[in-house]
Amino acid sequence: MIGLIYTHYFWLSLAASALNSAVLAVVAGFATNSDHGNFIILILLLTIASHLISFLYFIAGRLLMAIINKFLHKHNLHPHSKRLNQVNGYIKKYRLLYIFMYRFLPGLRFISPYIIGINAERFLPFFIIDWFAAFIWAVIFGTLGYLCGAATLRFFDDFASYDTYIYITIGIIVVVYILFKGGKRLYQRKLSPR
Repeated sequence: MIGLIYTHYFWLSLAASALNSAVLAVVAGFATNSDHGNFIILILLLTIASHLISFLYFIAGRLLMAIINKFLHKHNLHPHSKRLNQVNGYIKKYRLLYIFMYRFLPGLRFISPYIIGINAERFLPFFIIDWFAAFIWAVIFGTLGYLCGAATLRFFDDFASYDTYIYITIGIIVVVYILFKGGKRLYQRKLSPR
């Protein structure tokens, strides 16, 4: 068990879950494959850590409701604002589906557990559905990284043999773009009346 702490995929899994980052979850799956790690431990780490973070946000939404309402009011999202009422309406209408899906929607990953907690969602439905969603999230992105790890290594090996040509091409494109933009500005200055 102590050896697990020294592996790359352990720390990447925790970072992916803490940041709710699908990209880091894929990287953690890739590191698990590269380190010859245990795939089941990867999925468990991603699931537990991701659910724990969401659970803490949910509890914070419950406990810090007054502070959050003050923050929302400061940013023109007071409890009776049109935008917040619209979001709350969607959450109430699609309550169970929203609890499941917010994890997969960029931009809503961090704020959603707070809002769900503020809306006085019951604890048990949130806990069960969020646990299941965290598991599905971990399986999808952890598996993607784990299975695509070998293909990614082959891609990087192929890329290494062509990297000089790719960098020269990118450099030429950047120089042409800069010259084009600079020439266009110069032409517009000549045409503009002074």
